[in-house]
Amino acid sequence: MRMNRLRTGHWAGRIVKVGIAGATVATAAVALGAPSAPAGAAVSAAPGVTKNSITVGTISTQTGELAANFGSLIYGEKAYFAYINAQGGVNGRKIDYKFALDDGGNPSQFNQLVSTLVNQDHVFAITGVASAFFTPNLFVEAKIPTYGYNVSNNWAGPNNLFAAGGGGSVQYLPGGTPEVAYLVNKTNSKSVAILAYGIAASAASCQQDAKGLTAAGIKVVYTDYKIPYPGTTVATDVQRMKQVGADFVLSCMDVQGNVTMARAINQYGLKATQFWLSGNDQSTLNQNESLMQNVFFYIAHVPFLAPQADYPGLKLYLSVMKKYEPKYVTDEVAIQGWESAALFVQGVRMAGNNLTQANVIKQTNTLTDFNAGGLTTPTNWKNAGHSGHAPPYCASYIQARGTRYVPVLNTSKNGVFVCFASTSGKNPQPIKKLPPGTPNG
Repeated sequence: MRMNRLRTGHWAGRIVKVGIAGATVATAAVALGAPSAPAGAAVSAAPGVTKNSITVGTISTQTGELAANFGSLIYGEKAYFAYINAQGGVNGRKIDYKFALDDGGNPSQFNQLVSTLVNQDHVFAITGVASAFFTPNLFVEAKIPTYGYNVSNNWAGPNNLFAAGGGGSVQYLPGGTPEVAYLVNKTNSKSVAILAYGIAASAASCQQDAKGLTAAGIKVVYTDYKIPYPGTTVATDVQRMKQVGADFVLSCMDVQGNVTMARAINQYGLKATQFWLSGNDQSTLNQNESLMQNVFFYIAHVPFLAPQADYPGLKLYLSVMKKYEPKYVTDEVAIQGWESAALFVQGVRMAGNNLTQANVIKQTNTLTDFNAGGLTTPTNWKNAGHSGHAPPYCASYIQARGTRYVPVLNTSKNGVFVCFASTSGKNPQPIKKLPPGTPNG
């Protein structure tokens, strides 16, 4: 399935290397299970590995114009590693989260920092990448385990690249069509308008949706895939959508463009259901409550307001984040960092005493239903994590109501995920049997 993704614009920044000290407060082991800690871990010749520690690093955009879309990834990772280290680490080694590098939203600096982590800092793994300028070349050449937030749609293929968010490293765009069509039908909408920025990372997703909806007989009355970032001209689109009678708006813009669009929709009196693929952070809703009422989103993780009794993975996430990174508990990018860190730790645990980069990659690629400890839709890394696609296509719908994002359109009393067996947008109906590994499935 598709993930919420950033649409890039101009950039400026500087290289910043941040040292992060791991927390050591004791925490009870729940949900994911406490990692084993033998008396003496085997010595490894792998880079970044000592008898007692594994050094890792990250690269993300923490400063500059794009920082709001990426900067919080490190906090989800930091919290998860603190939780693991408080239990003694993994197989006797603690995670030394030593390097959190900032590309400042600059593509050339991003590539320089990859070289720095691999060749100068000699990290064992790059456990978090969050940048619009990710390119796989250096990571693949180094054969280093790499994890992160896939917004650039170029993670697919190499077996050492592991994207967070449910569904693996492949952004299979047709898988989003039934999710959009289902919401169009459920809201009794008749005329769809679709908006995106004029770059591929934004436009490709919406263009595919337009194609799929049209093939399904759903009327698409207006499209604009060339909106300049960050959407300051979108009011013109809103006026045109009103003229053609649109009553459903799908947006592939980022939060800036979406909020500007919502303001224009309110100003010009357009009566339409809004479906945003980005922007469902709590801070955004707090600042724009009146504009965002009844806006729909879909996500690949258990909604933060789902019942914790039914979703112990969510309970763990919320409790650990509140303890270590309370400012980022409901941050949509921070949870990508948590998922990335969880997958890395799982691979290290499975590698056991044979702790090499190649073996962590190998072991991770045997997983068939990884769900970050009951937090996300499952990923089959063995069969479809790096290439192709594997139905069903699952997501959880949420809607802004008051100051909260409320799970909606659930197909069972306590279930939060809606799954579709095919990519068709023609009257899609959720399947009753969810795939193995689906939390509370």
